[in-house]
Amino acid sequence: MRKITAVIKVLFGTAAKKYPMFFVLKVLRMIITTLMPFIALFISPMIVDEIVGERNLQKLIILAAVLVLGEAVCQFLNDWFTNLINRYSTRLDKLFSLEIGRHVMELDFQLTEDKEALEQIEKARTGMEWYSGGVHGISDQFFKFIGDLFKAAGFITIIAMRAPILLLAILIYTVVNAFFVSRVNKISIEAFGKLSKLNRLFGYFGWNIVDPRYGKDIRLYDAKGMMLDSWKENSRKSNEHWKWQGDEGFKYQLAGGFLGLARSIFAYAYVAVLAIRKVISIGTFTQLISAEGGLNSSVEDMVYRVTELVKRCNYAYEYVIFMNYPAALTKGTKPIEKAPHEIEFRHVSFAYPKTDRKVLDDVNIKIVPGEHLSIVGLNGAGKTTFIKLLCRLYDPTDGEILVDGVNIKEYDYRQYMEQFAPVFQDFRLFAFSLRENIAFDSKDKDIESLTDRVGLHEFTEKLSKGVETNIFKFFDEEGVEPSGGEQQKIAIARALCKDAPVVILDEPTAALDPIAEYEIYKQFNSLVGGKSAFYISHRLSSCQFCDKIAVFSEGKIAEYGTHADLSKKENGIYAKMFEAQAQYYRD
Repeated sequence: MRKITAVIKVLFGTAAKKYPMFFVLKVLRMIITTLMPFIALFISPMIVDEIVGERNLQKLIILAAVLVLGEAVCQFLNDWFTNLINRYSTRLDKLFSLEIGRHVMELDFQLTEDKEALEQIEKARTGMEWYSGGVHGISDQFFKFIGDLFKAAGFITIIAMRAPILLLAILIYTVVNAFFVSRVNKISIEAFGKLSKLNRLFGYFGWNIVDPRYGKDIRLYDAKGMMLDSWKENSRKSNEHWKWQGDEGFKYQLAGGFLGLARSIFAYAYVAVLAIRKVISIGTFTQLISAEGGLNSSVEDMVYRVTELVKRCNYAYEYVIFMNYPAALTKGTKPIEKAPHEIEFRHVSFAYPKTDRKVLDDVNIKIVPGEHLSIVGLNGAGKTTFIKLLCRLYDPTDGEILVDGVNIKEYDYRQYMEQFAPVFQDFRLFAFSLRENIAFDSKDKDIESLTDRVGLHEFTEKLSKGVETNIFKFFDEEGVEPSGGEQQKIAIARALCKDAPVVILDEPTAALDPIAEYEIYKQFNSLVGGKSAFYISHRLSSCQFCDKIAVFSEGKIAEYGTHADLSKKENGIYAKMFEAQAQYYRD
């Protein structure tokens, strides 16, 4: 009951604020569908009795006209309301898909790499879209239950007046059948809980096979067989899952079918005996048979609606859970202005959630405002993790990070994020225009000067629509496919456009040729200016453009100093790395 209440409160509340007319139409349709069967239930017996009795033609015509016209008007209104409801239903589906998408983007980054959170996202999507039917599907069950309740009350009144024994038979049938239906629904809910992982894997293998971004690797490494085999294996598991659900529920469905047949046989036999004995008229016989069928259908529907409502609300409750998913990071309220900052890592250690291995171990470093720090080290030394902690994508396991002497947990989270303009090595561009990829929704930015500064002048000159040209061809056949180096320059321009006091460049020139890389280095100071800068690169020639160098090794800062100092340090890590690269170019 708690889940049903929570789902109705959240889903109906959200929908009513946006589209209140949706529920007005639902109520009007419920009234019409409740009245429809009673038109025939009262008029048809009168027609039958008139045919076997006085056969007054005028009266028969009037009764038939009332029956046909009444049902026609109700059917027209029902179809009209249904058409309008379906339009709102489509809008509501999009509304809740948008809400899920918005919440995914607002989640703490740590949760986007958490297996349980990813599965909860999948449960929320499938629970709202496939299984519950969303607001439309749940409200349908709710309002149809109310309508069936009124119909059942009307049918019970008619039967109680003419053949009360039928009520006892229907009651017994209803109780037993409710048990069968509840068992089937319990199996369905259990199956849904096991299906989210299978659906996520199915989507991953299926979409990656047809995603053009993976086209070169699939072809050149002949990965088609592996991808298809993985898809087939996951499909086999999915089919086994559905087969289990069908096999488990079949016996209860079969028993319910035989029980319904026994109820129908008893009803016809009992009412027929009453008619033969002339306890009731032929018209009343037809009315009772219709009322019995209508009551049975209404009660069955009520049981079905309740169990279906419980089941659908259980599915949709995954959306409620997701929308209230607990934050991974604590958020402060202290304001922070966009200005140069002093940054300090004080005894910072970090292990990724649900692991014991420390990626960073007792890191201590202070960066003064405007300082340019180069971060170097072998793969896995903790360089990118260091940046993730600074940007509050994760919080330290131990120790603290201070900005201007204040623990970063105390700052307003959104304001704190505005202090950083990062270019990560796994950055992503979007299938929007070049301008939108750089400036997003900022309309007053001078994009052309930024693209010129990072060496994209020739690239933009060739574009048919200039900076308004779409990146990629997902939505626009005239979109452009930038090279890896061009994409990296666009990402750098994006970071500069943000105009944050701290610039972070994580392998920013990995996809650039040596000449383009040199041009970026040469303009490094003019690009970054007096801002603080963190520069991660495996090409140690970049370190000469930075004030200090931090050499990471096994999660610790093993060496710290200027390029001149570290390059001369005997048996130093940095000196060996620099000499190895210099030797490569000399050779």
